[in-house]
Amino acid sequence: MIKKLILTVFIIMFAAAQNLSQSAFSKGVEDEILMVHDTPGIYVFKINTKKIGDKIKPFVASKLTTASDIYKNNDKFAFVINGGFFDILTGDAVSYVTIDGNVVETPFSNMKLIQNAGKTNRLEGILNRAEFRIFENERGNLSFDIDNHFAGVPEGKTIKHSIQGGPLVYPKMNLEAESFIVMENDKIKLQAADVLKRRERTVLALKNEILYFIIFTNQNKVNVNEIRDFCKKMKFDKAMALDGGASTSVNFKDLEIFSSFGSQRRVKSFLVVEK
Repeated sequence: MIKKLILTVFIIMFAAAQNLSQSAFSKGVEDEILMVHDTPGIYVFKINTKKIGDKIKPFVASKLTTASDIYKNNDKFAFVINGGFFDILTGDAVSYVTIDGNVVETPFSNMKLIQNAGKTNRLEGILNRAEFRIFENERGNLSFDIDNHFAGVPEGKTIKHSIQGGPLVYPKMNLEAESFIVMENDKIKLQAADVLKRRERTVLALKNEILYFIIFTNQNKVNVNEIRDFCKKMKFDKAMALDGGASTSVNFKDLEIFSSFGSQRRVKSFLVVEK
């Protein structure tokens, strides 16, 4: 009887120790999102795609809304950041978004954009702007890349998720090809998204299967050339911009980031990390 009692107590203590050990060393999704830069006005979030890559995906709101509203009204999201370009007057898309293999946003829903771009020979450049891609192979394994929209898909893979923005800023940058600037007689005739001006920026980068979200706030406004220099210094493999300026916004834990207007702009699409 005493031996059975001792054995029972031992089993209970061992189980309790195991549970304590697991709780002490296990990590949740939020613990895998690290803020790794401390320069005023620059926030850099680091995410290991091998550990929580399956938690990263685009999100499209049914109507224009803020990152804060998405974050606070969806308790399944650990992180929310603003996404691609959109028409601030109509809410129509200016960028492609694919979720779970389905194209849910396309510039062709914005006929005003399509017609105007066609008249000025900018349509192909706008449609082929840079996008963040999450591939899935036949085994369900994920991989991540940044490329232009018309770029081919690697053999044996399909696009599970993608979100378009632009421009591609590192290691190369071609603002004319993505129709962010239009030149005429060696002078800039048109400039989209204030790419050559210093503004708040939302940037996405990859390095050795690590995903980085970089936010430049109104305390440290940058143009695309300064973004490129920052990415070179950080030794990223690839980087692209998402919508920036007043759209720049992030919610993570108790942190809420917005542009210089004192509140977040209502936008159409986001990148989220699910819990």
